[in-house]
Amino acid sequence: QGYSSAASDVYKRQANELMSDPKHPYTQSLLSAVPIPDPKTARKKNRIVLEGDVPSPLNMPSGCPFRTRCRYATDKCARECPPLAETEPGHSIACWNPHY
Repeated sequence: QGYSSAASDVYKRQANELMSDPKHPYTQSLLSAVPIPDPKTARKKNRIVLEGDVPSPLNMPSGCPFRTRCRYATDKCARECPPLAETEPGHSIACWNPHY
């Protein structure tokens, strides 16, 4: 499975692995927003709230398209768009600072 952020491929991984062990910051934030039906479990969940500016598709930022909302963004993220690179068999990520 894979998905795109701002029309760029950022992640390719088997769905079950993507859900249980996300590495890309955007994946982590998406999965943290999934509702949990049990209120006790939901209260314990660590929700990642994205901050920063949502990039305009008409005027994309330089470098990584997610960097304006990423808590791990660095100067390199502003200068260069990370390539989609295989980090392990069947797992590719486009991120200069994957959260391992």
